[in-house]
Amino acid sequence: MRFNIKALLEKAKKDYESAWMESRRFLRIEGRCFRLKPLGKSNEIMDFIEEVRRTLVEMGFEEVILPVIVNESEVYKEYGPEAPIILDRVFYLAGLPRPDIGLSKDKIRQIKEMTPSFNRFRELQRLFRRYKKGEIEADDLVEAMVKELELTESDATKIIDGVFQEFKELKPIPSSLTLRSHMTALWFPVLSEIYRWRDLPVQLFTVGQKFRREQRLDAVHLYSSFTASLVIMTDEITLDDGKEVVREFLRKIGFSKAEFRIKDATSKYYAPRTEFEVFIQHPETKEWIEVGDCGFYSPVSLAKYGIGVPVFNAGFGLERFVMIRTGETDIRRLT
Repeated sequence: MRFNIKALLEKAKKDYESAWMESRRFLRIEGRCFRLKPLGKSNEIMDFIEEVRRTLVEMGFEEVILPVIVNESEVYKEYGPEAPIILDRVFYLAGLPRPDIGLSKDKIRQIKEMTPSFNRFRELQRLFRRYKKGEIEADDLVEAMVKELELTESDATKIIDGVFQEFKELKPIPSSLTLRSHMTALWFPVLSEIYRWRDLPVQLFTVGQKFRREQRLDAVHLYSSFTASLVIMTDEITLDDGKEVVREFLRKIGFSKAEFRIKDATSKYYAPRTEFEVFIQHPETKEWIEVGDCGFYSPVSLAKYGIGVPVFNAGFGLERFVMIRTGETDIRRLT
């Protein structure tokens, strides 16, 4: 059954709750009329992620899962004086405060006009206090009103929407929490804990999304992208050792030709003149695309976390590898 989209939207604009309640009649509930068709297809990026994970495990790395949320204080510890500039590219998290909801005479009057039989106002006030204290989750508030106050789902929603404007007037309050813009922000605290009890060498990797507030979205820049990041923490390791690990990884995933370029300006969480970028040539555009950033973590940054041995790190942008492998010229068409 197909819906009359225009009619549904017009009705919802006039009376959302009524339109929502009636929407069930457009759906078939019982009986069988559908069978899955053989349309299954995996995504090229996810296929490549599986290949990368398998390759790193075979090379001797152990997979871990790093948190997505990181406090800005970690960035200050890692980047030092460079941190304020770096934080410009991160997404800060904000949350809505819980309103302090009172029951004035006017609000009681409005509720009675909507639901004449309702008279459990003291219980409603207590319920709102529990909500304010966090004892009731926001997405459970309507359900609590239905169960505890014996309101219909429709009446509970109308009361929230029509009487308590406090909910609509809430403004997000920013916090010091951010979405990770790079895995390094999480590696330092994780390695700090591991360093205390685990034998060396430590060889770890993680695969996941990073989030960056890019100033432009284009063929090679996204707000959200997948990255593979590895770390080696051990007593004795040279930069040449690290480069050879990167070369082996690239060869195993089918990229034997790559350029390593030492960065002119080193990020402060890397040691001076040890940070290098990895470039691979795109088969169609012939442009050299940056696919990785690697180097030794700065001993100064490591010392802030109580780590007293070298740590080599390498991070790779996985969508860019897939771009090059498939010949795609715009990363946005892969997602």
